[in-house]
Amino acid sequence: MMKNLLFIPAILFSSITYSAPKTSYVMDLNLANQLATNVMKACSATAKPAAVVVLDQGGNVLASQRHETVGIHNLIAAQRKAFTAYSSKVTTLQFMHNAQNNVDSQNLTSLPELLLLGGGVPVVYKSQLFGAVGVAGAGGSIQDDQCAQQGIEITLKQI
Repeated sequence: MMKNLLFIPAILFSSITYSAPKTSYVMDLNLANQLATNVMKACSATAKPAAVVVLDQGGNVLASQRHETVGIHNLIAAQRKAFTAYSSKVTTLQFMHNAQNNVDSQNLTSLPELLLLGGGVPVVYKSQLFGAVGVAGAGGSIQDDQCAQQGIEITLKQI
């Protein structure tokens, strides 16, 4: 009887500490392809054709596109920009400026996985890191960043 009485408060108090499960959003292949297409359209409309890589919520490549007039090395650069944005959770343009202004951060350029050039943008949906986009070949860091941002904005409005 005493064991049963001690067990009841434990059950009551343990239920208080639990909350509703957090909703987790997943970028699927269809959404990644839509995102890549919207970024490519934004690049073509505002700058020039480019290469784009989309990473999913785990940081893995889910989609990539390269305009036929863009050099193949741009896919590698786009992937590294996307990885850098995913890993740092800030745009690579901002990350680049931060590294230039902080002597301690300048060594980050020696890490082969990172690319501190504009064009990498984390994709955040409902306050959750949803993935990242990397763009290369649209004319420079600023243009790469702008068309990535535009394509992401358009895509998130379509969800």
